[in-house]
Amino acid sequence: MDNLTPGERLALLKEQKGGLKEAQAEMISHTYIVYDEDGNIISKGLQKPDMRSYKKCKMYKFKTSDVKIIDTQGKSMAEFIIEEDEHDVCHIKLKTLETTKIKASRDFLSEITSTDDDYDVKFSFTKDDWVISVKEGTKIKQQMNFYVTPEKEPHILLERVAVPLEEFANDNVVLLKRKNDIPEKFSIYTHKNFDKYSRN
Repeated sequence: MDNLTPGERLALLKEQKGGLKEAQAEMISHTYIVYDEDGNIISKGLQKPDMRSYKKCKMYKFKTSDVKIIDTQGKSMAEFIIEEDEHDVCHIKLKTLETTKIKASRDFLSEITSTDDDYDVKFSFTKDDWVISVKEGTKIKQQMNFYVTPEKEPHILLERVAVPLEEFANDNVVLLKRKNDIPEKFSIYTHKNFDKYSRN
């Protein structure tokens, strides 16, 4: 049935279930979610996806009623994460600093609010990339981590941006691909290891 078109599938289900209403109910009874190694949701749909298009990802078949949490809370799909329990059963959870195993307390994170051109570290972005710039001569001694959240909501993590130390070996600017859809307005938090942070 996976290879059938939606119309062919509906016709077959109509024959099997004894009517159009029953067939339509069957077609929307389950939702397929594709997620990556970190639990980030890549896609969600009523049709079983072709996993050849998703490298290093997994798929789970949910009851559609269990997926309504994503659609009814007024949040974006990027604000949820898939967690597997010890029985390999998947659960949809709202992303928080705890679910993503970030140990740092909110008290140790600082929001980047300045847009000043005078900075030690600048966090900016394009449509496809996060752009992390450091002022020439700034010594980077450890990996930098930035936490992208809904505006002024540090407990809800949309994306963690980890910048390995070695990325700055030959350049003062690092580009990292954006993983998730982020709202137009968002906040950026980090561990403040330098005096001046800026964002665009």
